[in-house]
Amino acid sequence: MRRLVLALGATFAVASPAAGQRTTAERSEYRTTSSHADVLAFLDSLGRRGAGIRVGTLGTSAQGRPIPYVVASRPLVASPAEAHRSGKLVVLIQGNIHGGEVEGKEVAQMLLRDLTLGPLRPLLDSLVLIVVPIYNTDGNDAFGPADRQRPGQNGPDPIGLRPNGQRLDLNRDYIKQDAPETRGAAALINAWDPDLFLDLHTTNGSYHGYLLTYAPGLNPNSSPANEWVRDRLLPEVRTRMRTRYRQEIFDYGNFRNQHPDSLTQGWWTYDARPRFGVNWIAMRGRMAVLSEAYSNADFQTRVSATYNFVLEILRMTTAERATVKRLVAEAAVQRPDSVTIRSVFAPPRTRDVIAEITLAGGQGTGGFARRQRTGEFRTIAMPVVDRFVPARQEAIPAGYLIPPQHSHLVDALRRHGVIVQRLTADWTGPVEGFQVDSLMVAGSVFEGHRIVTAEGRWLPREGDTRAGWFLVSTDQRLGVLAAYLLEPGSEDGFAAWNFLDRDLRRGAEAPVLRVRRPLWTATVLVP
Repeated sequence: MRRLVLALGATFAVASPAAGQRTTAERSEYRTTSSHADVLAFLDSLGRRGAGIRVGTLGTSAQGRPIPYVVASRPLVASPAEAHRSGKLVVLIQGNIHGGEVEGKEVAQMLLRDLTLGPLRPLLDSLVLIVVPIYNTDGNDAFGPADRQRPGQNGPDPIGLRPNGQRLDLNRDYIKQDAPETRGAAALINAWDPDLFLDLHTTNGSYHGYLLTYAPGLNPNSSPANEWVRDRLLPEVRTRMRTRYRQEIFDYGNFRNQHPDSLTQGWWTYDARPRFGVNWIAMRGRMAVLSEAYSNADFQTRVSATYNFVLEILRMTTAERATVKRLVAEAAVQRPDSVTIRSVFAPPRTRDVIAEITLAGGQGTGGFARRQRTGEFRTIAMPVVDRFVPARQEAIPAGYLIPPQHSHLVDALRRHGVIVQRLTADWTGPVEGFQVDSLMVAGSVFEGHRIVTAEGRWLPREGDTRAGWFLVSTDQRLGVLAAYLLEPGSEDGFAAWNFLDRDLRRGAEAPVLRVRRPLWTATVLVP
């Protein structure tokens, strides 16, 4: 095991395609990666060869590039409604959210080819596939030398940049949705409502013995669907990757310290906040998987591991389609009585982790420091932190009331897919207002914002609202997400992302109110 894992060549689940239908990576023997124009040409070629796909555009990037998505099924469905009526699994695969992380883009094209024209076609009998192969079109085409764009990654060269054309990290944008890419993706997800979301990345963190690492949704506002992904799907796929392809994979994380004498300090995952796409999807009650190919492996091997990982997920979820559909349906009607608005790392568990022994490389020993590799791998028992627990929870009310001057909150909620209604008559009754005790504003700008932390408490009072106010009922599929977004104390909600900056004052009441009892009367509410 010590010298086996990363020495393996690329092992694919299917045979090589005919030369006329190869991706840029395949044609170049994995020296280069596809441009935006290459991807569009590849999709056009699939259609001309009778692949039975439909290509659409989810939006236009900040620099004016169309962002394609592809629908593939057998027979080809005409609409999201038809997809769900079919009873098939609806899966969304997204690649290239970060421009320099190119494996997902290549794998998305290869899978589309092999599922429509190649040996994987029987899978489409049980599957409706939506593929966004090149999500960050601007970042992808900002080609430059690999050593400058993504230092330490083992090919290809050149590659694009991590951010989009606005210099935003698209995998930090799912709550605020500043980018056109994010708004287009949210609209696509709201329309197709996929059962499963696969987000394909490349990690450039610690030196370890895994060709790919993975994670389910990490936010403590979880569901039976997400827990099945964590406890059943991913462990089984890990076993299949080892036995079928001799490729080792593990839960996503990084070492606290990469010095050989300090590797026992532990392996820690990333973040629970839904600004990250996989966490956002899981909070919506759907299944989601983060895939992170290992940047120190060569490009072809990274593509191989990502391809096999996605394929085994598709095979297992289609084989257990009834279970997946049942769990997703259960999540849709789940109505918890509280929402976790802040989280902390869960206590560690001791597990075996494969580490590569490294030498000093001039950048220290931290989890992301570049170091000299030795090719020696050791399996070490260490603390592993791969999940989060609540640090602060709030009771979920019947709904939230929003004054008409804050219609921007309503617009943002609707972009998330949350149902919002409007009062057509005055209403008086008991409410709760959030009394702001303190505010802390981040000293530095992050993704165009200064994150706000609000401390306070909900206090009961009599409410007197007028026609035109908005009501967000929590008795809906996205009720937990709505509560998370609207709670002023949420670590990643609207208040944190500056949606309420003009109205948050120490000692004053936040503008959003809570109601404990439903206001569902036809004479009061309209959509």
